[in-house]
Amino acid sequence: MGATNRELRRHFLGPLVRRPQRVADRKAFIDALGRLDNRALGETVLAQLRDVLSSYGSDKANEYWKDPVFALKSLALVTVLYLSGRISKQTYFYWAAYFVEAVHEERWLDGKYENELDPISQAMDDIERQHGLQPDESWSRGTGPEEYIRLNSQYEAVLDAKVLETLREFGLDDLADLKEQTPREFERLRERGRRSVVHRDELALAIRDVVLLYEEDARRAASVEAYSAAVIALGAGVEGLLLLRCLRSSQKASRIASKLPKRLRPRFPDDHTTWTFETLIEVCLKAGWLPPVDTSVGRYNPAGLAHLLRLMRNYVHPGRHARERPWLETDEREYQDANAIYVVLLSILGKIRSNKANNSV
Repeated sequence: MGATNRELRRHFLGPLVRRPQRVADRKAFIDALGRLDNRALGETVLAQLRDVLSSYGSDKANEYWKDPVFALKSLALVTVLYLSGRISKQTYFYWAAYFVEAVHEERWLDGKYENELDPISQAMDDIERQHGLQPDESWSRGTGPEEYIRLNSQYEAVLDAKVLETLREFGLDDLADLKEQTPREFERLRERGRRSVVHRDELALAIRDVVLLYEEDARRAASVEAYSAAVIALGAGVEGLLLLRCLRSSQKASRIASKLPKRLRPRFPDDHTTWTFETLIEVCLKAGWLPPVDTSVGRYNPAGLAHLLRLMRNYVHPGRHARERPWLETDEREYQDANAIYVVLLSILGKIRSNKANNSV
C-alpha cells in the first residue's frame, strides 16, 4: 500500500531544528513548578520589606541602621525577594551589602577593631608628626612616605578582612566569596544595584547604558553564530539611539510627534519611552536628525536603513517570521548587514560617550 499524502508530508517536512532530549522531563517539570512557587513567595513579603525599610525615614533611623537584629530581618526579606524573582541579582547585592556594611562601619566607629587597628594608626600618626604634619593634616591616599603608604594599605586590608567576616557572619558567603576572589565583579554588581535603587530617574543615562548592553549582547551572540539574537539586539540598540536623540531635543520631538499621521502619532507625546520604533524613526527624520549619507557609489537614506533594521528586528515575533520568512535562518551575511546599518546610524545620531563613573559598570 502506497504512502498517504499525510505520511509523505510528515516525512518531507520533519523538524529542521530539534529540541535537545532531556533525560528526565518529569523532573524538569516539577523543578520548574518549584521555581515558580518560589517566585510567588515574593508577593507576600514585598509589603513587609517596605515596612522594614520605612524605618530609615523615621526619627529612630540612626538606632536601626547599626542594629544587627534589624540587619538580619532586612536580609531575610531581601533574600526571599531575590529568590522569588521580585528583585534582580544586582539589587540583591546592593541591599545585602548595604545592611551588613552598615553594621561593620558602626563596629569600626565604635572601636570594636581597635586591637588590630590602633597599633597601625599610631605608627601612621608618628610618621605624620615626624614630617611636621598638624593633627588635622594627612597625606591623601597613595601619597606620602613609603612606610606610611605601606601602613595605610595594611590598615585598609584589616578593614577589608572585617567586611568579609561580617558578610559571612550574616550568612552571605556568596557575596563574601565574590568580593574576595573577584572584587571588581562584586563592585560592578553592587553599583548596578545601587543605581537601580538610587538613580531610577536618570532616564537618559540609563538608556545609554541599555544601548551599550545591547551592543555587547549582539557581539557575544554573533561570536557563537547566534545571528538571530544578534540582529534583534542591534535593532533594539538602534531604537535606543533614536530615543536618545529625541530626548536630547525633547520639546521639538514632542511637537513633531503630535503632528504625525494618526497611525504613527503616539498616545503620550511627552513620554518618549512609550513611542514605537516606527514613530521614533519618523520623528528623527522630520526633525532633520537623519540626513542622507553620500558615498562614491550613491546616496543612502538613514531613515530607510533604520526601517530595514526595524523589520529585521521584528522577526523576533514567531508569526511574522513564519509568515514572511518560513523555514529561513538568519545567517552571518544578514548579521553583517544589520551591523553595518547600526554603525552608520550610530555615527549619524551621535556616539555614546560613557563618563568615568559608567566605565566601571
